[in-house]
Amino acid sequence: MNKTIPLTGYEMFSLQVLYVGASAGFLYPSLLINSTTGPLWAPIVVWALLAFSSCFLYGRMLLKLRGKELVPIIISSLGKPAAIMLLLPILLFVIAAITVMLRSFTELVTMTLLPTTPLLFLNGMIFASSALAAAGLMPIIRAAKVIFLLGAGTIISLLIIGTSGSHWELGGPWFQMSADFFTDGDFYGGSFVWMGFTYIAMIAPFTIKQAKLYQKGNMIALVLSVLMVGCFIYIPVMTFGREMSSQLTFPFVSKMDSIYQYWIVLENLTAIFMSATMLCLLLVIALKLKALMSIMTGIWPKVSINWGLAVVTVIIYIAAELIPEWRDLEKWVFNSYFLRFYAMFVFPGITLAGLHFKQRKAGGA
Repeated sequence: MNKTIPLTGYEMFSLQVLYVGASAGFLYPSLLINSTTGPLWAPIVVWALLAFSSCFLYGRMLLKLRGKELVPIIISSLGKPAAIMLLLPILLFVIAAITVMLRSFTELVTMTLLPTTPLLFLNGMIFASSALAAAGLMPIIRAAKVIFLLGAGTIISLLIIGTSGSHWELGGPWFQMSADFFTDGDFYGGSFVWMGFTYIAMIAPFTIKQAKLYQKGNMIALVLSVLMVGCFIYIPVMTFGREMSSQLTFPFVSKMDSIYQYWIVLENLTAIFMSATMLCLLLVIALKLKALMSIMTGIWPKVSINWGLAVVTVIIYIAAELIPEWRDLEKWVFNSYFLRFYAMFVFPGITLAGLHFKQRKAGGA
């Protein structure tokens, strides 16, 4: 029996915005600033168009499923061996994405706020996300609605505050177009910011009505995501200048450090930003773990969700601990873009083709 979930458009909107809040504020600005000598808005627009296209593909795929489980339908359409070959890169991609997101954030915490706190302790935050994922999908959705108001609301407020001390002339060039970012690895490395909707599509079956809400909610969220990403990029650039921003590992965090306004009661805006990002991150990791378990139990129905989740959580924790240093994280971000492209376009494209041929065959029969 298919267990469809009562997801509303607002909840899907919230999940996508939380994903951007969790992933776009610390590593992405440096990648994009260093990806081009032309206008910074150009690579943002290109990625936004790619994200809209991928979201449309996933929306069409969910409509084709008509409320049925994703993985069993893929298995029945392509056969189990072909389905496993199709889904294994997705499993690898999700596990790697969680590991990199966890370790990059805890690395940031040690660099900025808690230099003496061991990573062994900070990486343990994944167990909180795992507990939320084990509680089920609806607790994740309920938590998302609260964290959207607290975490995402705080981040958006900080983006508005961050415009103080900005100078438009430092944001240029504005119209001297250049396509040099297409040949730069930093441009492709930043693809992780634009794919929150892929995880949402994998968490549970969607009715036809919910599939339409999926497209609408995520498309609107992507519009807000573009504005948020633009702020994360341009606020430090219009404060420090293009050249200095390109030398900073975390440009937006450095901007938070530099803000001083007499009317702001709380002085340490960096700590506030990190706390809000952590709330978003805990929720997003729980969402990714839920999507991962949905795929695993679809391929191997006898796998216990709780035991499978426990094993995966320990593997990710150990993997995050074994990453030697920050540069190794950067290498993975740069070199794994092909997995993200696979998840964004190849996987939904092949699935759509398989569903189309299956329905056409059934109609012909």
